[in-house]
Amino acid sequence: MTIDDFLRREIAIGSFTSAVYAFGSANGIEQRGAHGHAVAVPLRLRANVDTIYDVASTTKPLVTTTLILQAVADGRIALDDRFHGFTYRELLTHTSGLQAWLPLYTYDDYLSAILADGRTHEAGTKVVYSDLNFILLWYALRELFGDYVAAARERIFTKLGIDGEAMFNPPAILRPRIAATEWGQRWEMKMCADRHLSARGLRDTLIWGETHDGNSFHAGGTAGNAGLFATAAAMFRIMQAIVRGELYPRELLIEATRNYTAGLEENRGLGWQLQSPTSPATKMLSPRAFGHTGFTGTSIWCDPEQDDRIFVLLTNRVHPCAAPVAMQAIRGEYQRLASR
Repeated sequence: MTIDDFLRREIAIGSFTSAVYAFGSANGIEQRGAHGHAVAVPLRLRANVDTIYDVASTTKPLVTTTLILQAVADGRIALDDRFHGFTYRELLTHTSGLQAWLPLYTYDDYLSAILADGRTHEAGTKVVYSDLNFILLWYALRELFGDYVAAARERIFTKLGIDGEAMFNPPAILRPRIAATEWGQRWEMKMCADRHLSARGLRDTLIWGETHDGNSFHAGGTAGNAGLFATAAAMFRIMQAIVRGELYPRELLIEATRNYTAGLEENRGLGWQLQSPTSPATKMLSPRAFGHTGFTGTSIWCDPEQDDRIFVLLTNRVHPCAAPVAMQAIRGEYQRLASR
């Protein structure tokens, strides 16, 4: 079965309404393709290789981690410096002791809420993948560089020549090129209900051209944990630049992709997820592989033992509703088919 046949099959059975992919090596893209509808309701717009997706939590390694490691490379911070009581290393590896998520938009102030209500366990004792870690890093980057979005544009997007393909807060004129996500924030509403928290501030219309993540949306488009919109080619280019040492030194990438959490719940580097032999998404990759996934149905991985092979898969699996989908297995099969 080819990649195109596989993705068409997943669209046909309802796993997602569209998929765009790109894979290759550090030398460049070797193959890419697009299938399905970027918008399925209330109108239908076909996806193509230039469709822009809300890439959700892949914002964490591609932008926030990159900016933090640039600050390390510039000598502005060290990984074991503390920010509001947490080391950058703890925040990047999700070992800070902060809980996974809070609807910060229901509080008066994000930072105060995290510091008051975020911690649930002792730092270093377990891995809890947490948006709160990267929202704290967003606050740190605003102190280091000023405006986070401007820093991302200047230090990543413009530097790599992908300004029109990777961005925060895409202008309305680009909406026909953007894949839609959820119709109302039903998933976050359920998360709030499960925690007996207020669901105040949630949207109830089609989310299209604005970030799906509630905390990022109410922070003005990003809170460092999500908010990036990008094409598959732009995401590929950012990973390619990271692998080549164009955005921060190769020595820092080696440091960022070693396992800091051996023996704990997940294998984590600095901002990066690492390969796990038991994960359906990564068991076909080498132990040195690193990458990240996004809740909206996106992922990016690199396998150094396959000549720095890069895999990008973008779907809008939460459109029009965020139903349970075997995305990890789908990512894994895509990466198996795209491997050498």
